[in-house]
Amino acid sequence: MAFISFHDKKAVMNKSSSCPFCLPFGDDIITRNTLCYARWDRFPVSKGHLLIMPFRHTPDYFTLTTEEKLAMTELIEECKTIIEDNFKPDGYNIGYNIGNAAGQTVMHCHCHFIPRYKGDTDNPRGGVRRVVAGKYYNDPMRTRRS
Repeated sequence: MAFISFHDKKAVMNKSSSCPFCLPFGDDIITRNTLCYARWDRFPVSKGHLLIMPFRHTPDYFTLTTEEKLAMTELIEECKTIIEDNFKPDGYNIGYNIGNAAGQTVMHCHCHFIPRYKGDTDNPRGGVRRVVAGKYYNDPMRTRRS
């Protein structure tokens, strides 16, 4: 992939010079479309962990345009093909951390694409419900009525 030129108007609009995702080097990009790109996570939690994000600097999923949301979804499909061809995982976790309370540390929207493998955790049951360790919200509206 080629380096994204500073002269590429679409690639540099709304960029933050301090954001590590705003001006990716060509070597960082695994796949891309006109609005978004995917790169390896620099702090992976599993083999093949990718990040998918818009080129435009925007803080989270809720600030993406409809077109960017579609472009992100298209890249999720492409990333699955890339990971399947190279790593053969047994499952996936795909998601966004939105805001400090949810663990977002880089305020540039990005989706974690995390391949999962049998045995990579003692008990995968609950998946994303286990994000808040040991806590499951007991919603009184969902309790069974006798």
